[in-house]
Amino acid sequence: MNKYIQEELIENTYLFCAKRISDSEAAQDLAQDILYEALRVIALGKTFISFHSWYWRMARNKYADYVAHKQNPALPIESAGGVAAETPEPLERLIDAEELSLLNYSLSRLTSMYREMMIRFYLKEQSIAQIARELDIPEGTVKRRLFDAKNTLKERFETMNHIGTSAYAPAKVTYFWGGNSGNNGNGVNAQTVMKQIIAQQVCVFCRAEAKTVNEIADELGVAPVYLEPVLEQMIDTDLMTSPVKGKYVTNFCVFPEQVYQDASALAIIQFRKNGFNEKTAEILMGLKEKVMALDFYGKEFAYEYLMWLLYVEAGYAYAEGGKKHYCGAYGDKYPESAERRYNIAMFFAKPEETIDFSGWNEVKAIGWSNLHQNFVTGEYGKLEFVNNYDADPFPADYDRIGSDYMGCRDNWVNGNNISLLVALSENPKKELNPYEEEQAAGFLKCGLVKKTEEGLVVQLPIFTKDVYATICDYIKEALQDLVCEYAEIIGNTVEKLLLPYVRKDLMSTFIHWDMKMFFHTVCNLLYYGMYETDTLQIPEDYGTSGAGLYIVKG
Repeated sequence: MNKYIQEELIENTYLFCAKRISDSEAAQDLAQDILYEALRVIALGKTFISFHSWYWRMARNKYADYVAHKQNPALPIESAGGVAAETPEPLERLIDAEELSLLNYSLSRLTSMYREMMIRFYLKEQSIAQIARELDIPEGTVKRRLFDAKNTLKERFETMNHIGTSAYAPAKVTYFWGGNSGNNGNGVNAQTVMKQIIAQQVCVFCRAEAKTVNEIADELGVAPVYLEPVLEQMIDTDLMTSPVKGKYVTNFCVFPEQVYQDASALAIIQFRKNGFNEKTAEILMGLKEKVMALDFYGKEFAYEYLMWLLYVEAGYAYAEGGKKHYCGAYGDKYPESAERRYNIAMFFAKPEETIDFSGWNEVKAIGWSNLHQNFVTGEYGKLEFVNNYDADPFPADYDRIGSDYMGCRDNWVNGNNISLLVALSENPKKELNPYEEEQAAGFLKCGLVKKTEEGLVVQLPIFTKDVYATICDYIKEALQDLVCEYAEIIGNTVEKLLLPYVRKDLMSTFIHWDMKMFFHTVCNLLYYGMYETDTLQIPEDYGTSGAGLYIVKG
């Protein structure tokens, strides 16, 4: 006896045969054949989804063979040859609900081309000729696909691990975007597609080499019938490519989280250790005379108040200039792709992994994000409202100030009230109608305007497009040498950690996008300005401050 073949099963096998065959000796012989076949397959090490489902299906097949042999004696060997011998017989009438369930599961493991053939032939019982006619393909193609499908099913059920690790323990995935990831020509949005956990796991599994639908399905424990639409969406939105027909590979770099965290910490630490915080702050403060000589609203503000903007632009200067210097080292070997509408950075950790964050012990930086919103107004044409610091300690998307909470700073200015804000910057004593009075009350509440003897004084700077571009140019020019120096450091340290995980066909993406992330130094600079120097004017109340906000006209 073994764990599969028990006394009860042996007895039930004989009863199964005895109910169908009146000859007791023949029933015993058939039962012995059934048990022998089971023991033979078990000895070969077959993996069963459900042993009893397999066993009774095999038993019914043995009985069907017995009946067929009784009704049709063996034919000469030449009568059974040819293509017809490779064509499956219609579904036996002996099939029951349990077998049908197993067949449906089997079909779900096939790709769409084979699955349709099997469904039409076995479940719908269509003839070869009918299938060929409805699909407009030769009958020989139908026969070949049916034959291949049978072999594929047999092979997969004998050799596959029915589900991979990702099916019950998906990787933890982190990603962020750059560029326009909006709808493509088919109305599919890449960000929406990527929210699906299946899409995330596909990206991790297919990061290093192209995989077939069946390989992906086995790893994720998802039937191809459910997986294929997701893969189609990922192809449509450029998240995946198909370099070889029937195989799929991720269309951007995916890194192990430990490596990515180590690289990120190293970049920040190198910036700090090499004194770039102090050198950058000194250069920005040295631009005061040139900046304040320009014509813009807000010149009366303290320069340290404007430094909330200048630190961010310095970060952009490092990002853009650092990338340019770094890419220059590769010359024209890996040109930036003009076909990419957006970029995505991703790293992952397997559930059994424990990420070591000790590399971050020396890091001193803050979380940071920003948002640019454009509005078209009747009074001033195009206006851009910029929240240059969309992160703590400024208000976020939750109520952290109680009943006086005005929402995150992104929402303080919108298309309905931005014209009034510009108008007040031109005339603080502007006469307001009831609707404008309500808007002004909101401005007062969140600190965008201040009530003085001169009227409602706007508390955020307002620039023309040209003036703000000039400020940015001043910063880029002044930081040029520092930017190149930092780019050399990052290119010689961070790149070495990440390159082993970059496919050759993604080198352009890696150089022009992934590495760019490590040149961005805003988080370093703002931490330095907020906690280690007096170069920033710190608000008394972050919840009612316009620091880091500005408007651009034109």
